[in-house]
Amino acid sequence: EVEAIIRGPGGLKEGLKQGSVVVDCSTSDPTSTVALATELKGLGVDYVDAPLSRTPKEAWEGTLDAMVGASDAVFARLKPVLDTWAGRIVHIGDTGDGHRMKLLNNFVSLGYAAIYSEALALAEKVGISPPRFDSVIRNGRMDCGFYQTFMRWTLEGDRDAHKFTIANAFKDLTYLESMADAAGIANPLGNATKNAFAGAFA
Repeated sequence: EVEAIIRGPGGLKEGLKQGSVVVDCSTSDPTSTVALATELKGLGVDYVDAPLSRTPKEAWEGTLDAMVGASDAVFARLKPVLDTWAGRIVHIGDTGDGHRMKLLNNFVSLGYAAIYSEALALAEKVGISPPRFDSVIRNGRMDCGFYQTFMRWTLEGDRDAHKFTIANAFKDLTYLESMADAAGIANPLGNATKNAFAGAFA
């Protein structure tokens, strides 16, 4: 979709002027990000990946987390703009590094989600209810903000507490798999997490 917005008929590429900066806040394949950046650089346009994380609540408040891939000069120029929608901004490195970090971030969070889901399903089967499960995990070493939003949906039925589609989870884990393959490293837990979401998505 990002490639189509930039390269497609009537896309951004047709109207961008030299000195422009394109900021991509999606979660994308870093290979595509670097290719687009190289392509636009030839037109005198900078391409920045600044994916976001946290929940719809922080989005409405303008306090999302942003992980940014850009040169130092472009980051300094862009920082005041990012401040308008992000509460925590981390300059990860060059273009592509923001999307690489976002995939790693989502690997950790979606891994948690898969573990919580499987643990709760098993707990139910052995006679431990979600509230009893929660009474042990909450306020212990395994507690965290992600767990709390996950359990707000589980215990209270709050569908807005942990809003992220299974389709997007599967997409991001597929990108993670491609990134690991390109880096020449095994990613068995990433593949297991992807397969868990593939089963839910099917």
